[in-house]
Amino acid sequence: MMNIEILKHVILLSIAIETIMIIVIFVMQVKIYKYRRKIYFIKRDRERCNEMLFSAKDGYFCFVHPDQKVKDKQKGVVERCSRRLAVMLGLKNGTVSSFAEVLDSFNKEDSRILKKYISLLQQEGLAFEDILRLKDNERYICVYGNRINGVDGNLYCDAVWFRDISAENAQISALKSEKISVQNVVAELENMVDSLNTPLWLRDENLNLIAVNQKYVEYCGAANKAEVLNAGIELCNNNGEIVARRIAAEAQISKKIQKATFKMVRNGALYNYEIAESPYFVADNLDKIGTVGYLSDNTELDKLKRNFKANQNSHLEILGTLGTAFAIFDGNMNLFFYNPAFRDLWNLDNEFLEKAPSYPQFLDTIREHKLLPPVPDFKAYKEDEQSVFSGLWETREDLLHLPDGRTIRRFRTPHPNGVIFAFEDVSDRLATMRRLNDLTSMQQAILDNLSDSVIIFGANQRLKFYNRAYLKLWSMDFVKLQDEPKLETILNYQKLFFSNVADWNIFKQSMISNITEGRKFDLLRDDNALINVSPLIFYDGSIMITYTLTPKKEK
Repeated sequence: MMNIEILKHVILLSIAIETIMIIVIFVMQVKIYKYRRKIYFIKRDRERCNEMLFSAKDGYFCFVHPDQKVKDKQKGVVERCSRRLAVMLGLKNGTVSSFAEVLDSFNKEDSRILKKYISLLQQEGLAFEDILRLKDNERYICVYGNRINGVDGNLYCDAVWFRDISAENAQISALKSEKISVQNVVAELENMVDSLNTPLWLRDENLNLIAVNQKYVEYCGAANKAEVLNAGIELCNNNGEIVARRIAAEAQISKKIQKATFKMVRNGALYNYEIAESPYFVADNLDKIGTVGYLSDNTELDKLKRNFKANQNSHLEILGTLGTAFAIFDGNMNLFFYNPAFRDLWNLDNEFLEKAPSYPQFLDTIREHKLLPPVPDFKAYKEDEQSVFSGLWETREDLLHLPDGRTIRRFRTPHPNGVIFAFEDVSDRLATMRRLNDLTSMQQAILDNLSDSVIIFGANQRLKFYNRAYLKLWSMDFVKLQDEPKLETILNYQKLFFSNVADWNIFKQSMISNITEGRKFDLLRDDNALINVSPLIFYDGSIMITYTLTPKKEK
């Protein structure tokens, strides 16, 4: 019985031990599973961090230190090169490249600088940042290093980061060049504005002065531009009023340029100015409107205007007394001035003229009086007549043949107030000219019917008339005589017939002397023709020369 009891206890103990062992193994398995799971996620986080570092724009090189808190198998500093850095610097050994290879990628001077930075980082933990240039190319690398410690103070590593900033550096260089160019342009514009002989200024959206030129500083009596802008010194008129700011506010509201007269005493003299403020959008913002102002000296212009007005009135008074018909129509084509001769020429009423009729009304009225030349299309004629008010740049002259038989010579001339019309009755003059032309034609016909050759010179010894017999006698081309040549020129044309004359100039002067003194003489030409020359001097100094051909002498 005893053995059986002992055996039962042993069996129960074994079962208890097995049960405990199973429970212990189960607990251990659960813990192992948890640790494995934890290690798995730690590895995954490590992989994520590594991939994040690998995908970063910056490359890095680490100097990893042994763990100071545990007995680390790593006895010294281990170098690690990132994949990005190896690609960036073109390292042949890739991620197993040494820092010596990294240093060799930079030019000699920058490599020395980087080596010094690393020495300070490793020895004293000093962080750094600099821009270095690679060897044999124009690429620039921003290098910055720092020491990485754990929260427990454990030294992890010294990390050096590399970023390729070549594109950014090129852009910065371009921007610097552009900045210099812009500064030069601004300086040139400022010099140009400062050289102007009139004050200029610029206002912001609050109408405060933000820029002025040197002439503005001179006008307001300030020491320099800074004083003007800091104190907001405004130009004041003779009464001490700040006119510019008031019209600047008007320009800002109306969005249109505003002007005003401005009187100021300078150097003991009173000057008349025109002040203006022109709106502009600040930085192209439609809600912010500033103004640009200027001051222009109109003193001399005012004097000229007054003198012009006085001279104009004097001229109009003179025109009013002339017998030639004058009228001035202004820019709106309304009658501005006329003299009595104009009224009488066109048979117009004073009442009609005092109403300052327009030029179209004037044309309608003289047409009703049957004083307008007949035209097939009166509407088109009026439009053409009115075109002179917009396209007349110089004096135009024409003739008007009126239905009553008169011929009117018309002048149209630009005038500051519009157009001046001048009308002159040339009917008698034209009739006289026609009679004179008829008489001249008759005289020419008489000369052409003479057998002797005749040539007539005026008192100035220029050719006036000749007949066909003269052209034939001297084989003369009539084209040479069209410009009324002088006596001496005509005689030179005869030189071809006197080749045997020893000295032509003496011979010619002898002929001129005989002709101008009215003495007759004979000429023997090369063709053996004997010509009797008979000059006749008229009372007005004109000379008629008759050439009579006598029979040829026998050789």
